[in-house]
Amino acid sequence: MKALEQRLAGGGGRTVVLTVAAAALGWLAVLPLLGASDSTLLTMTLMFTAVAVAVNWNLTGGFTGYVDFGHAVWFGVGAYVTAIMMSLQADGVGTHWPPIPAIVLGAVVAGVLAALIGRATMRLKGPYFSVAMLGTFVAMREIVRTWGGLTGGGVGLTLPPYLNRPLFYYLELALVVGLVAFVWWLRRTRFGAALVAIREDEIGAQMRGIATTRLKVATFSFAGASTGLFGGLWAYQNTFVDPDVAFTEVRTLDAVMGTLLGGLGTVAGPVLGSVVLYWLREVLWANLLDYHLVAQGLLLILVVLFMPKGLMGLAGRGGPSLLKVWGDGRSRSRGGEVAHRGEEAAEESHPATPEPAGAMMTVEGSRITKRFGGLTAVDRVDIEVGAGEMVGLIGPNGSGKTTLFDCLSRILSVDEGEIRFDGRDITRLAPHKVARLGVSRTFQVIRVYRDLTVRENMELSIQWGRIGVRGLFRRTDEATRAKAERLMAFLMLDGLSDEPAGTLSGGQRRLLEIGMALMSDPKLILLDEATSGVNPTLVEDIKDRLTAVNAQRGVSMLLVEHNVQFVADLSQRVIVLDTGAKLAEGSPSQVMEDQAVIEAYFGADAAAAAPGGAREPSDGAGEQ
Repeated sequence: MKALEQRLAGGGGRTVVLTVAAAALGWLAVLPLLGASDSTLLTMTLMFTAVAVAVNWNLTGGFTGYVDFGHAVWFGVGAYVTAIMMSLQADGVGTHWPPIPAIVLGAVVAGVLAALIGRATMRLKGPYFSVAMLGTFVAMREIVRTWGGLTGGGVGLTLPPYLNRPLFYYLELALVVGLVAFVWWLRRTRFGAALVAIREDEIGAQMRGIATTRLKVATFSFAGASTGLFGGLWAYQNTFVDPDVAFTEVRTLDAVMGTLLGGLGTVAGPVLGSVVLYWLREVLWANLLDYHLVAQGLLLILVVLFMPKGLMGLAGRGGPSLLKVWGDGRSRSRGGEVAHRGEEAAEESHPATPEPAGAMMTVEGSRITKRFGGLTAVDRVDIEVGAGEMVGLIGPNGSGKTTLFDCLSRILSVDEGEIRFDGRDITRLAPHKVARLGVSRTFQVIRVYRDLTVRENMELSIQWGRIGVRGLFRRTDEATRAKAERLMAFLMLDGLSDEPAGTLSGGQRRLLEIGMALMSDPKLILLDEATSGVNPTLVEDIKDRLTAVNAQRGVSMLLVEHNVQFVADLSQRVIVLDTGAKLAEGSPSQVMEDQAVIEAYFGADAAAAAPGGAREPSDGAGEQ
């Protein structure tokens, strides 16, 4: 088994996949020429339709992580628009459009409707989105059922018959192959990488400059239009539609099951899983009749429990092999090692630049206030970080440090106050727009894309505001790859570049997160608990790297940190928060000797017992 895994994970795996795919495609291409009956061709086109619906569902559910329980609504919309435009209504009013324009119009209507609904529903998270889409599906079906003058109501609509079944077979085959090829290409682009980033960590993706809502809605709209296209083709082939057939929950269930069976979030998975499921269901139906759906449900449970990565994950432990070759659209095995590390790599990655004048401010916050109900988490805080300055932000647990960070990075809106960055008001900007201006951050709970390699994490963390629309649909360029290699060497991660980020130690993941923050060439980095959970042997390494970045690049830094000595060693100024308000500000030595600060950390008795502030405060590790 291990030998098979190694073979499939290498170049041989790509050859196997392409050979099997080419052989299957060749057989499908000659099937009508071999004398296949009309019933066989009908069965195959229905299978193509199931594959297409699953591939489109996977764009939303697999790539972005938004599980859609109402995906079949777009199939029904496409089918009904096609039927309405082609059929003669019961009241004698009809258009009798030709098939192709009617089918294309159905796809357009489905795509536009998906964009409008997605704009609202894709702001929801987790089960809320799933339930909202299920509600959309039920509502649309009932609208079609009750709008009898246009849709035929429960009676349905009849379409003109078609005669050339082999031609229809080839049309569906070409469209399905084109759809799979498009998704395979899309996954190899920055757009596809951004979708994976959204799935893995949407807040982290926003803070790296990705316009998550825009990309989600664009993907959702395309999936809706493509599903609507195949719905129109199905209506034309079926020559009849009614609400219960066009809007059936089983179609969404099949898409979900086919994707999970093949491999969620891969390209080949929905194809493989839908084909297996289609023929398996035919066997179950033939042998179990009314119980075939029960058997199908049990199969879904077994797949989720025992094959979470689907058939694509069977070739290697944790699903790494075929997923690398085809599912992710790239091979992660790249030769060569980075020859230089440490300070030499730092100089290449961050060439020295003149430090800006000290009077220039990178970020200025004025009277920042954030409330949660009756609790004031941040209370009229003024904060400034100058260009090239390193400022520490400390305080007892619950003092509002991370909440202030969330306000500065615009993850949270402020209730009062103003935030300016490089002289520009950013108080109401979206997080991805703030990131594109040059603000980068790390998080108290480390945010890396655990299922992606270290290299992929780095390459995903580019400055998205600079690539433009055309750049979204291109692969990672050589300059970005080289920059990632230099930063990985600088952060001592080059030997782990092809390892999944989830396998790294806490300290290594923290270094990776810092590297991801540096990939966008920020002007300001907000470092939240940079040493939290890090082995003490790595703390000095992190300190050295941050010092080098600040000295050689002039990057401003604001550090929230429980390790007060770490802050004192790095910062020119330290700000202390207590119960959401600013308690003290000054040099590290001044703050350490401040009786109010000692009292906030240790209480009045401890402050009285430590004359001159000899006792050094030590912040707690937690924060909210």
